[in-house]
Amino acid sequence: MRGVGWMAELLRTRVTGVRIVHARRGPGTPRAVALTFDDGPSEWTLPILDAFARQGGAATFFVLGAAIAGREATLRRAVADGHELANHAFSHADPATLADDALLAEIEATTGLLEEATGIRPRLFRPPYAAYDTRVARVARSAGLAPTVLRSIDPVDWRETDAGRIVAHVLEHLQPGAIVCLHDALPPTEPRGAPDRSATVAAVPAILDALATRGYEAVTVSALLA
Repeated sequence: MRGVGWMAELLRTRVTGVRIVHARRGPGTPRAVALTFDDGPSEWTLPILDAFARQGGAATFFVLGAAIAGREATLRRAVADGHELANHAFSHADPATLADDALLAEIEATTGLLEEATGIRPRLFRPPYAAYDTRVARVARSAGLAPTVLRSIDPVDWRETDAGRIVAHVLEHLQPGAIVCLHDALPPTEPRGAPDRSATVAAVPAILDALATRGYEAVTVSALLA
């Protein structure tokens, strides 16, 4: 029997015409997890890519348009390594504060920059702060991005300085079809004195090891939802 979360998502899709995804649930859900990274690229993205190169698996990077300039090569490497690039808007502004046309401009600017840097047009959207409603998802869909992807596991790594606590949170909530939200950069709204992403970088190899030990595969969001 399919779970309540799956049914709620189906009903919402039918009523609103948009799809907002937290995880994959229901019959046929693979023993797989999508590790996702928001706000990059940055200097912390490369060691995360290195960890995946050593240990296997693929991730989805929700790219912030404002972070792209000067790091196009990092994005190209991510694509070459088999990872997925997706849209995280441009400036990290809260979508709830943006009118439809301003939000659309943010989304389209990032899509254009990603396509220019890598030749690949993203298909998925995650709003900054995971601030969403059907309006946000509808604007994203009008820009060719669907579904809007949220998360089922959030270790709040953006404020965490202990890699072990990040790993423990992910493993405590681990289940097939989960979407894990991590961060590989500081958004422009955070001062440089804020916690950096070193703890996340240190947590990734341990998470990948634990997934393998428990018989899980790390896959992109698109592969998880296929």
